[in-house]
Amino acid sequence: MSVYKNDCLEKIKQSIDSIVCQLVDIYVHIDGPIQTEVNKWLYNSLNTQITYISEGVVNKGLAYSMNELLRIVLSRGYQYIARMDADDISMCNRFKKQIAFLDVHLEVDCLGTWAIEIDADGNEYFKKQMPTTHAECLQLFKKRDCMIHPTVMYRRTFFDKAGLYPEDTYFGEDTMMWANGFKSGCQFANLPEYLLKFRLDENFFNRRRGIRHAISIYILRKKVNRLLGFGIKEDICACLYALAKMMPACILKIIYKMVR
Repeated sequence: MSVYKNDCLEKIKQSIDSIVCQLVDIYVHIDGPIQTEVNKWLYNSLNTQITYISEGVVNKGLAYSMNELLRIVLSRGYQYIARMDADDISMCNRFKKQIAFLDVHLEVDCLGTWAIEIDADGNEYFKKQMPTTHAECLQLFKKRDCMIHPTVMYRRTFFDKAGLYPEDTYFGEDTMMWANGFKSGCQFANLPEYLLKFRLDENFFNRRRGIRHAISIYILRKKVNRLLGFGIKEDICACLYALAKMMPACILKIIYKMVR
């Protein structure tokens, strides 16, 4: 889990509480300066709720934070490594179900789940489903992401094959992570159960639109297409995806629901 300046204490507590009860080790990276009350609470929770804290002097983004923590946990022999954002909520049986699946399906390197999207107040916004098999994940990835990033649990073999998070993207580190995974022969799957509440804050759509975001989307998807040998059809999808990011937030909300 990565924590940065915009994360508020109430939601961080909800997030941590939702996984403490699942008897997992919790690793947190503080990505640059954060609110004083958040910093104090995190360190007061060290060794009781939180297993390990690393801290960066300046904000360097999610990919950097994840890699800082991955280098630690991979050196400590963990077989399964899960992701989560500091304002999301895991269902009480999330990790148990993901571990049970991975214990049986030894070929799967990265396992996500479905998610319930909630607004800033916790009200349900949308139930988001994702493809369940590797073949279905690859087919969807020709157009857009096939995994909900905060839901994933990795088998450590994923990083042996695909490496750590790319840190050279404006955003979309998860998209490039999936692309590198597919390229490296990793197997993907999603559990068809709603095991995470994914929070959409007030600025969710505004942060994901505009010319800079549109250009970055197009460059990112073109890079994915070349890496995985996709063709002109996928390039057209990349262009349409980028154009959607130029729409007003109210239109983007409608598109966001319609295309899923």
